[in-house]
Amino acid sequence: MSDVHLFTLLGNELTGFAQQQIGRDLMHAALQEYDEFKDYVAAYSGLGEELLHLHAGMAIFFLFALVFRRRLRSYVPIAAVYFFALFNEVVDFWQPDRPSGFLPYIIDILHTIFWPTMLFLLARRGGKLIRM
Repeated sequence: MSDVHLFTLLGNELTGFAQQQIGRDLMHAALQEYDEFKDYVAAYSGLGEELLHLHAGMAIFFLFALVFRRRLRSYVPIAAVYFFALFNEVVDFWQPDRPSGFLPYIIDILHTIFWPTMLFLLARRGGKLIRM
């Protein structure tokens, strides 16, 4: 293998490594900004974390129903709630000062999805609820 070819391969590997590092740095910065935004909302609102999860779940549920013009019985709003609840807990899990174990994350997910899920199930029942 010639020296020129070796340096070209080495240069390509270093370029790929630099791109991966930049990507990781950008992802880390974005997640840190998201975490700081959540801390700001918690501090500014004065609400506890559990209540913020409840409000976030309901807001996502209704916003997706309104923006995408879907009924509450549609799978789109409830899927968005589940997605964002899981995404938020993955972000929390990656934070350096995270709690140990999985129970706090599961509890946060349940706080976020409980009432939107109840409304979704109620909407899926439709007129059957009135006949009971």
